[in-house]
Amino acid sequence: MKKLNIVDMFCGGGGESTGIIETAREHGFDINLSAINHWERAIETHAANYPFAEHRCENVQRVDPMSLAASRNTDLMWASPSCQHFSVARGGKPRSERMRSPAWEVLRFAEEIHPKRIIVENVPEFQTWGPLDENGKIIKEMKGKTFQAFIAGLRSLHYAVDWRVLCAADYGAPTSRRRLFIQAVRLDCGKRVLWPAKTNSQDEDMFLPKWRAATDIIDWSIPCQSVNQRKKPLCAATVRRIEYGIRKYWGECAVPFLAILRGASKTESLAKPLSTISCSGAHHMLIAPLLLGQQSGARGRPVTEPCPTIATAGAIGLVQPLITEHYGNGKSVPIENPLPTLTTKDRFALVGTDGLDIGFRMLQPHELAAATGFPCDYKFTGNKSEVVKQIGNAVPPNFARALFSQTVKKEAALNKKAFLSFP
Repeated sequence: MKKLNIVDMFCGGGGESTGIIETAREHGFDINLSAINHWERAIETHAANYPFAEHRCENVQRVDPMSLAASRNTDLMWASPSCQHFSVARGGKPRSERMRSPAWEVLRFAEEIHPKRIIVENVPEFQTWGPLDENGKIIKEMKGKTFQAFIAGLRSLHYAVDWRVLCAADYGAPTSRRRLFIQAVRLDCGKRVLWPAKTNSQDEDMFLPKWRAATDIIDWSIPCQSVNQRKKPLCAATVRRIEYGIRKYWGECAVPFLAILRGASKTESLAKPLSTISCSGAHHMLIAPLLLGQQSGARGRPVTEPCPTIATAGAIGLVQPLITEHYGNGKSVPIENPLPTLTTKDRFALVGTDGLDIGFRMLQPHELAAATGFPCDYKFTGNKSEVVKQIGNAVPPNFARALFSQTVKKEAALNKKAFLSFP
């Protein structure tokens, strides 16, 4: 079995490694993998899942590229430098040149080990990379200049370079995370930049299945807490997001829910939620649950759509209407659950101003991992916040699988041709 030499410069908890390794094995290749990350917890997780890899718990700026086990005849170098000081998710917070500098290490590694193919992943705003003023803001006239210098640096090392913004949902992941990918292919290898064809479609397509919905990864066995029974009321921003989603997606059913929501909060206006399911009056109208992103600029969406981008804080909430029992010690239950024991009288309110409630909870780590595309048996180390941070930082494996498969398929074809021509 031929081994492919892979260097993963910013391996994190193993998102891209997962996609790369799965794809290689599917096509009959073994992997010689060198994985680097500065955070001990991420390296622990990566090692727990891929103990055969070489692991370096170091800052890439301190690593000698030629000391890596996979540095000889490297087939692929994957680099996902920190994106926080490029992302618009920072809002108006100042950026730091020091925090963005590790991206330059890609050029140092490329010059040292000269891999056949390089893939760089980052937020789409990476394309705006430019000098900062004294307040940490991009100098408007210099916007994108540093990015162009980065691309020129790759080309100066004899690489053909191209870049695109891709959506994870287009490649089978139940998240709509959008990321910029830069591909660089060494000119003397007789290769070219290859982009994967979409496997899923947002709209109706006779040839492709639709995007996977968030309902695929939500654990419906976990109840949503009533917004009226919380010890600590929801913050005003969260309430605004919930109201926005209710207004947008629940139509005529929104009025009683808005009344309930305002009764639990002093906030009078709202602006973003999740996807929720409920029923209305005697017509038993179904209301889809809402997914509510909590980060800056997040918008509510139905669970019939993919999950929004998962941040390192894992801040995605689920809003869901509840059915209320009207007898004895009856409690509210999610409508996805079977109805409790039926009685001889009409005891279940589906939707109405009486017996109506709204449930809210945050998505849990195993749901976030599934939304990102990790296998269900993937092992994460650390406490809950550390696990969520690893998931939020991770590259969806579907991305790596789609991009790397282009290389592996070609290598497999060349191997087969060489084998058939062997005397």
